[in-house]
Amino acid sequence: MKVAIIGRGKTGKAVLDLLKEDEISDVFDSQNLVTVEKLNKATVAIVFVSADVLRQILPVLLQSKVSVVCGTTGFHYDETLIQRIKQSGQTWVVANNFSLSMVLIKEMLNTLGNLQNLVTNSHFHLTETHHTQKLDAPSGTAVSWQSWLNVKECPIESIRKEDVKGEHVLKVENPYETIELKHVAHDSKLFAEGAVWSARFVCENKLNAGFYQFDELVRGVSWQ
Repeated sequence: MKVAIIGRGKTGKAVLDLLKEDEISDVFDSQNLVTVEKLNKATVAIVFVSADVLRQILPVLLQSKVSVVCGTTGFHYDETLIQRIKQSGQTWVVANNFSLSMVLIKEMLNTLGNLQNLVTNSHFHLTETHHTQKLDAPSGTAVSWQSWLNVKECPIESIRKEDVKGEHVLKVENPYETIELKHVAHDSKLFAEGAVWSARFVCENKLNAGFYQFDELVRGVSWQ
């Protein structure tokens, strides 16, 4: 596996730390711009950039021949783009959060959302807290949690503090009880680990070309 790392932020640097030296093809950032020629020396690209930067480099990614693992948040993959990815012959794996445990949390939230039908007057509320450098609010993970719950109303509160890797708290309250689900990231390597796992999975399992959500890959392994 030869990996091109795109983005030198907190998670991009964590990806760099997790890979063996001979697995790294190149590291791209604003000082070393990604090109199709350079990218094609890799077998897979791991992308952790802002949504604006992803929009700028999309043409390069789509023209290349490499597989793509992308953890950009605040970016919407519309049906037109998904079709372009499929037609490119590439394999893309995307996620708002590459924590492997997040796949299990999705299952919990899918189930917990049923409480609105079982107990009337159940109120759902999400709070997400991140470092001040995080540009998108609410976080992509919070938006995913809200979607996975699939309840009528679940407001999201966004908080920004210094040196917070990522914290998500769901509180469910009704007249009889309070339920809390909390996930705290202690290190950016949590997300880097899932991205590297995905890159290895794509390279070793020779997935059919297409557009995949991270949880599809994890469920395919852990649910067997």
